[in-house]
Amino acid sequence: MRGGGITEEYLEANKKVKNMIRNAKRRFEKKLADGEGGNKRPFFAYIKRKTKSRPRIGPLKDKDKKVVTEDEEMAKILNDFFSSVFTREDLNQIPEAEEMETDTLEEIRITAWKVRKKIRKLSRAAASGPDGIGPCILQELENELVEGLTLIFQRSIYAGVVPEDWRTANVTPIFKKGSKSDPGNYRPVSLTSVCCKLLESILRDEMMRHLEMNKLIRQSQHGFMPRKSCGTNLLEFLERVTRAVDEGKPYDVIFLDFAKAFDVVPRARLLEKLKAHGIRGKLLAWIKNWLSGRKQRVVLNGKCSSWMEVLSGVPQGSVLGPILFLIYINDLDGATESIDVMRKFADDTKLGHTVSSAKDREELQRTLKKLGEWATRWGMSFNVKKCKVMHVGHNNQKFPYTMNGEQLEVTEVEKDIGVDMSNTLKPSMQCRKAARTAQTVLSQLSRAFHYRDRHIFLRLYIQYVRPHLEYAVAAWSPWFEADKECLEKVQRRAVNMITGLRATSYEEKLSELGLTTLVERRNYLDMVQTYKILHEKDNVKRSTWFEMASDSQRATRQAADPLNIKPKASKLEIRKNFFSQRVVERWNGIPAEVKRAETVSSFKNGHRSYLKANGGHPF
Repeated sequence: MRGGGITEEYLEANKKVKNMIRNAKRRFEKKLADGEGGNKRPFFAYIKRKTKSRPRIGPLKDKDKKVVTEDEEMAKILNDFFSSVFTREDLNQIPEAEEMETDTLEEIRITAWKVRKKIRKLSRAAASGPDGIGPCILQELENELVEGLTLIFQRSIYAGVVPEDWRTANVTPIFKKGSKSDPGNYRPVSLTSVCCKLLESILRDEMMRHLEMNKLIRQSQHGFMPRKSCGTNLLEFLERVTRAVDEGKPYDVIFLDFAKAFDVVPRARLLEKLKAHGIRGKLLAWIKNWLSGRKQRVVLNGKCSSWMEVLSGVPQGSVLGPILFLIYINDLDGATESIDVMRKFADDTKLGHTVSSAKDREELQRTLKKLGEWATRWGMSFNVKKCKVMHVGHNNQKFPYTMNGEQLEVTEVEKDIGVDMSNTLKPSMQCRKAARTAQTVLSQLSRAFHYRDRHIFLRLYIQYVRPHLEYAVAAWSPWFEADKECLEKVQRRAVNMITGLRATSYEEKLSELGLTTLVERRNYLDMVQTYKILHEKDNVKRSTWFEMASDSQRATRQAADPLNIKPKASKLEIRKNFFSQRVVERWNGIPAEVKRAETVSSFKNGHRSYLKANGGHPF
């Protein structure tokens, strides 16, 4: 009896402990799924521990083709390679930048309120720079540090001097693609002082305000620009391409690739461009000092290379770097004025031109020559081996093109800012790619998370899987049933993984979870994008895509609502299913009061209510 009592007590205790472990694990996974404080680093670290294949650097090959595995040696090899791309600028032949009609921005006033605001916006997950001061320290000691930081920032700007510690960087190598043994397949990302980033952020905001107020950055640029995105870039470019192809015109698209763009920007020439954009005085002196005397080292698993001098470029990973690069290549448009379209997303640049005759081909070839001359004059270069030409449309004569004496490679599929663009303009390849990526992430989540209840797994799906299926989807929304099913299959699998649902069919499960099919999601996202264009929430011209029904001379039922869009005739399936064509009927059917919503959020709420009232599903 006594032994039996001990056994029962042990079993009861064992059961209790297992329940405690199970509940603790559930709470832990819920916390990871919620991503408290916007800190996603613990989530990805947890996923990485659970996956079998863990990404790592190397092993690398040195100059003698010898395989190196030690972290310190690999750090040295990578730092030597990153430093080898720097260029020494010829200061005797600096071209004069074209002056722009603009006000000047010479000095920026730093206030404690601005500094406090930036400290509070810091991500606690961000890594510290070489000084070891991370965001957590600044946020915990905000009240004690804000006045001192404000004084330091003010004096730094006034004197035009940047502390030496703010001009050093720990470089983290990020693998891109290709062989992991090749140092050239890694991108250097600089981890600099968080304190300096605070000041850079304040300067960046004022500089961006100056550029926007004076309309200095060309409309072709969509990267790092407010109210622009990858989606607006793709929609603008493909609107021109699909329209030309629908009119029966052959079209050539050229994808350009800058060689080590951010790392080779010549600094004296950059300062000339800044002056031309009205950035002068103490602010210009500060930027000059910030760029000068920079040093970097590669840090790999705690092992460091020696310090190397940074001779050129703007630091990747800095706050000011992107806006300085945009200013530097802003006048690139001057070389492309004679062709149909040129669009940029930071350094990703593409050209498009109708090529109905040899004369059209010569015009596009002259543009390529001008771009090469611009690069030579301003100390940049194009990686011609990575520049590609895509021939689109029927009866395309597939003219050859050269750049710097080398013929450009012809491609049928090219990755354009994350989206696979095909010469057929059909979205099938992008659908398969998006589905593959989403399936991979979903598999990682299923292996990593033991509990798949409605709260945890649904949140994970919405936050980490569905974005892969909807990235810039307005530009490549599928119309073939096979492509639609390819994407829907991912969501169907995710929904079936969630436990505790009473429903049995896919549609019933979606309703129980408050979700819709991906087809309905894409229709909804189309309406949101249309609203943002028509109400100028995105910084683009609505005339690029739409002609308003009210602009017509005829009084029609459609013209009664000034926000209705005028339908346009189209011939090809590709054009009929492109964004500017497929949204017209659905948009015109939305009630006028919903279309007139003042904000994007109020439009979304109004549209959800309209869908619900008409048998749709809010989501």
